[in-house]
Amino acid sequence: MKNLTHKHRGNFWGFYSTNIYLPLSAITDSVRDFSRKLRKKIDAHKQNTFLPVVRWKSFMKRKPVFLQEHEKSNGNVRLSELGVICQFARQLPTGSQILEIGTFDGRTTLNLALNAPGCSIATLDLPPKSDTRFSTEHGERLFIEKEISGRRFLENAHRYPETVGRITQFYGDSARFDFTSYEGKCGLVFVDGSHAYDYVIKDSETAFRLLSNRGTIIWHDYGVWPGVTKALEEIEEKERAGLKHIYGTSLVVFQQKF
Repeated sequence: MKNLTHKHRGNFWGFYSTNIYLPLSAITDSVRDFSRKLRKKIDAHKQNTFLPVVRWKSFMKRKPVFLQEHEKSNGNVRLSELGVICQFARQLPTGSQILEIGTFDGRTTLNLALNAPGCSIATLDLPPKSDTRFSTEHGERLFIEKEISGRRFLENAHRYPETVGRITQFYGDSARFDFTSYEGKCGLVFVDGSHAYDYVIKDSETAFRLLSNRGTIIWHDYGVWPGVTKALEEIEEKERAGLKHIYGTSLVVFQQKF
């Protein structure tokens, strides 16, 4: 890997994410779950899930993706999930709008911009020490009380000036933020803000309003955080929207079809 150019490394991680990492991690998770059932052990970090499971390739044709900042920090999506998210970004036509709820360290933001050339990316994050409309989950303060929001795309501004220049950073509480200017205009909305039930419900309502015709919503941490799991399953039960759980990931996808 040391002898590969920067571009080649990005292409390698893009290929590896969905062609190798995803199938292997899915098999490993299945074996681990089966072993726990045999031993009657409960995984406190996973919930039973009921949304229909599909392969990501059922949504689109595979395209090459380019991944940077492949190293995962606590709070980031898995490499396999990053690859899947960027596959959706790669399908967007030039001029599309992407909106992300929950910037965190900007790893996903950067890769969305890299894989959606010609598209604008808006990302919203909660400033540290902010009052929130709803209660957040215990353990989320680690992701809120950080020194810099979007650090990983800011640190790459010298390498990808045009790419990072298409990213607009907003700060605020997603339950109070005025999204009016983006309503009905987003080709892709990525929801990865607070994992508390009330926030997931509110952010999901927002995401549906933001979608353009044929737009896509992706949620993270389904089956991992109880608030996310409960909220998404309630939405599907009430709305029959057609939410799908992507095999081998904690991602849930909705696609607008007109």
